[in-house]
Amino acid sequence: MWLRQVGVRKSGWRVKTMKKMLGCLSMAALAVVLAAPVSAQTVIVSASVPFDFVVGGRTMPAGDYELGTLGDIGLLRVQNAAPDITPAFTMTNAAAGPLESGKVFLTFHRYGGDYFLAEIWDGSTAAGRSVPMSRTEREKAKSASLNKPGIVMVLARR
Repeated sequence: MWLRQVGVRKSGWRVKTMKKMLGCLSMAALAVVLAAPVSAQTVIVSASVPFDFVVGGRTMPAGDYELGTLGDIGLLRVQNAAPDITPAFTMTNAAAGPLESGKVFLTFHRYGGDYFLAEIWDGSTAAGRSVPMSRTEREKAKSASLNKPGIVMVLARR
């Protein structure tokens, strides 16, 4: 209302055009970000996980998995061998390597009967990938009677 009092008109078609342009640019940027790193997978490991676990806010069933980071941005893709299960995606951070190099494994945090993916080690470098704690995991950690979560390691293969 005050805009009209000072002589400024709201232009409906300009607002719509700007929203369309912003939407198109956002979709194009998303396509570039997702398409570019697909060919640059830096870490790929396979593992048989014998329990259900949570990654990226999704509960994944027990089974055979392929885990791969997409490019340098640290996006982790967790794909079950079953074709009807959609993959889970989450961001990861660089992690300092274990004392023994050459070992390929996944690390999970266990709170009671709940397992959360915590780290991926591919064995080819001294660095691995760390999965930040999700909101659900932080809540489980607060309500856990133990100070530290149980650590479960699952052997993997490259």
